[in-house]
Amino acid sequence: MVTKSKQGASKKVKVARPTEGSSLSVKEFLALKKPKGDLILEVEGERVSLTSLDRIYWPGEKLTKFDLLCYYLKISSFIMPFLKDRPAILQRYPRGIKAPMFFQQDTSTAPSYIKTVRLVNQEGREVNYSVYTTLASLLHFVNLGTIEQHPWHSTLKHLDKPDYLMLDLDPKQAPWKNVLEVALVCKEIFDELGLPAFPKTSGSSGIHVYLPLRPKYDYRRVAAIAEGLAAEVARRAPKIATVQRSLAKRQKQQVYVDALQNARGKTIAAAFSARAKDGATASMPLTWKQIEKGVKISDFTIENLPGLVKKHGDAWKDFFDSRQELNLPG
Repeated sequence: MVTKSKQGASKKVKVARPTEGSSLSVKEFLALKKPKGDLILEVEGERVSLTSLDRIYWPGEKLTKFDLLCYYLKISSFIMPFLKDRPAILQRYPRGIKAPMFFQQDTSTAPSYIKTVRLVNQEGREVNYSVYTTLASLLHFVNLGTIEQHPWHSTLKHLDKPDYLMLDLDPKQAPWKNVLEVALVCKEIFDELGLPAFPKTSGSSGIHVYLPLRPKYDYRRVAAIAEGLAAEVARRAPKIATVQRSLAKRQKQQVYVDALQNARGKTIAAAFSARAKDGATASMPLTWKQIEKGVKISDFTIENLPGLVKKHGDAWKDFFDSRQELNLPG
């Protein structure tokens, strides 16, 4: 587990430039000051090649690939439960957030510690999906420019049965206060059903509301239930919530309650994922009290999130202990 940062260290760690073939420990890596070029990181028994550490990923904040790698190292014990053993869709930003991005589903070459699984994608084509397995795998994907982490909603053990459903509250033109109000309508409905709901900032523009599930139902069933829940949210708060997909047909104050991301092969930015957005924001798990008090997307970035979790704890620590079986129409 890697959660420690250089904050509060009583002793300065002096790190020499590694010689060819040598590697750094995680502690040594985190102690570096604005490193340049390439190096090898020794993590959990694997040697991970990290390149172009000084490449700027967020020009506005002057944050680099090194800063992003440090973020994932510090937050690894919190994010890995939401990634481990899940196929990944890699959204790669090799030149940073202002340069073109591309999707990678098919993996043809990779280090020996990267696991792949051959699956049929949404277009009906067989591809070799990379799989999140260890911290080394995550760091390798990040080194490729995968700023955001987009895992499947299911693990390899139950590939066709997701272990959560989610509602994506997408504001577009709607005011932020409406997003928070719609999130509380979601909570009201889940509470009435006796189901624990877990909110998080998307890190982009909205709120995600998750319901952890036992992997019992296939994607079609879970998607149908999610669509029914989304429709109920819109029914209860029609002035500020809608399931109308067309932006042109929505009213400006309406938040889109999107349940379509629950389909097989669809992904959403994971809890604790960095986002490729100005401000270097990250997707932060929240308590409902934070929603009620008026939390903002900009409150959480890759620079402050590890410290906030260390200070206040993980709002989603009971997530996988709260998995439910559903008996709902859908």
